[in-house]
Amino acid sequence: MLKSLLIFFGFTVLSNFHSFAQSTPETIELAKKIPIADAHMHTYSFRGPSSSSFLEQMDMNNVKWGGAVGDYRDDVADQLKNRYIPAIGQMEFMEVFFSRGTSGLIDEENWTFKRLFKNAEEKFANGSVKGFGELHTDNHLSGPPNIRRTIRTDSPAIRKMYEIANKYNGFVQIHSQQSENFTVDILELSSDFPNSITILSHCLPLSRPADLANLFSQRKNIVCEMSATGSIHNQLSGINRPARAFDNNGLKPAWKNLIETYPDQILIGTDACCGWFSSYSDMVTEIRNNLLPYLSSDLMEKVAYKNAVRIFKLKE
Repeated sequence: MLKSLLIFFGFTVLSNFHSFAQSTPETIELAKKIPIADAHMHTYSFRGPSSSSFLEQMDMNNVKWGGAVGDYRDDVADQLKNRYIPAIGQMEFMEVFFSRGTSGLIDEENWTFKRLFKNAEEKFANGSVKGFGELHTDNHLSGPPNIRRTIRTDSPAIRKMYEIANKYNGFVQIHSQQSENFTVDILELSSDFPNSITILSHCLPLSRPADLANLFSQRKNIVCEMSATGSIHNQLSGINRPARAFDNNGLKPAWKNLIETYPDQILIGTDACCGWFSSYSDMVTEIRNNLLPYLSSDLMEKVAYKNAVRIFKLKE
């Protein structure tokens, strides 16, 4: 407990320190060409880009792997092959929400969920999926108005997904906001299912590095991905607020300290959702210009792709 309090205090102090980290000519050059694993690359099936469009954008931007959020698509899997990080469950989670509301999302006996669990067991067993996600549990201030909701993350349907992921050493990617309930729930789930990896979408929207440090210090199987922590998502959403982690001035010191302290628990992603796939290159460029150059070469490799290779068991 004392260690956690000291970590929290240290990150709180850094969160109030507003100067930015420094890059070097070497890290700037490396950041331009380093391979990237996109741990938040949506492959929507409804009015989504073609599978060839994903391949084209990934090749253009030296994104070697992508996925880890829904929808799962056979055509994308066929196109990307070992470069795809296939996830299941987001489409079904949305389907239940729109048909049954928040009460349906916690009901593991819902027919849609029962179909998902059966399908997931088969796909995990044959290796065609690696995890569940993105599951929105609390997005009341961080999601489009028509999909906002608040449920406990440790709920029966999600607990069943963790059970399946744990059986196959898979992952569950959760979109939630920081709260006392969320902290309790995610620590409980990550303890009960030690073979599963929890990926926190967007490194917990509206949270501080201190909040993440508190979780990372207690659980090695909790990680986060940094999509939507720069400026572009705010611009696309029409939100007038500062970027959380990095912008044209560089990487904020508290976030750099978080990454340096927990180098194995940070991933990167784009989240070109919501009709924003045309901005995919801009999102990757923002990461290469405003985030990666402010990390040492070894740390940059971990964050850009090596952590993802390990967590998702990817082929280099």
